[in-house]
Amino acid sequence: MGQFPSSFSLKKQFKRRTSLVSPLPLPKPKHTLDLSSDFRRVDKKTYDGIVNSSRYDLPDDDERIDRIQLRHRLFRYVWQRNFSSPVRDDLLKGINVLDVGCGEGSWVLDTASTYPNSTFHGIDMAEMFPKDTSNYPNVNFSKINVVNDGLPFESNSFDFIHLRFLVQYLTEDDWDNKVLKELIRVLKPGGYLEIMEFDMIFYNSGFSATKLQTSTIEYFKSKKISAVISPHLKKYLPKLPQFSEVLSEERSTPLGNWGGRLGSFAKVYFILAFKHMKLVLPDYMKISGDEYDNIINRFDVECELNETYIKTCRIYCKKCV
Repeated sequence: MGQFPSSFSLKKQFKRRTSLVSPLPLPKPKHTLDLSSDFRRVDKKTYDGIVNSSRYDLPDDDERIDRIQLRHRLFRYVWQRNFSSPVRDDLLKGINVLDVGCGEGSWVLDTASTYPNSTFHGIDMAEMFPKDTSNYPNVNFSKINVVNDGLPFESNSFDFIHLRFLVQYLTEDDWDNKVLKELIRVLKPGGYLEIMEFDMIFYNSGFSATKLQTSTIEYFKSKKISAVISPHLKKYLPKLPQFSEVLSEERSTPLGNWGGRLGSFAKVYFILAFKHMKLVLPDYMKISGDEYDNIINRFDVECELNETYIKTCRIYCKKCV
């Protein structure tokens, strides 16, 4: 996405979004909302109603925040918790936790501050995480590439292992034959492994959202990476004899002002993500940078017209005792 700043003003982003005009007439949506029993209905009323009972807040409109921090706060708000595995009581007592692909450390620092009796280890192949953790005595970070080097921990070391949003970094072979094998090895019997991902699928999508979706999927496919990984994990994990339980949950998130403040923030996040992809996608799509920007502008408008949304999935597994 070019030289995009590491942090940005949300107020400016909202002003910029509302000033965009679609350069071409948009088609009328040809869809109906998915109201099946496993779909948590996405509409402005539903999500704005969360605010009254929410344990977590969305950022203020004029807050400066980077894209990765925004993602953490968005999905913490959607799920109303940082994890789904039944480990809260254990965390309160004190356990050993590993976060794989921790990035800037948002999940580790947030969860560690809530559960000071537990010890949190964050690892990532890039040193984006804080070097000074003196304010978090129960946190440490390490630069580790689990795909190339495995994990430098003894077997049965961790009570809870968490990882999320690694879909664009791992091939299916990495998942099956490297990462999962190592995670199972260092997970204690009776411990939980939790994986959270969102697949590159827009629901109720317009032309531009579909174009961005298809191009992103095909780009990662050319790198042998599946941008739609959760169906594979849902089928693969239950087949592993090391797990006695494998459960999954989904949540839907609106993209656009039609979904209240949550939808507004979520759309900003995806627009920023696609701006970041400007480094590679236009060349792959064989279009100019201006044409790519035009698709993003149309995506912005189509999300409102079509009431577009995405889904996130959490899969959590208990290791056999």
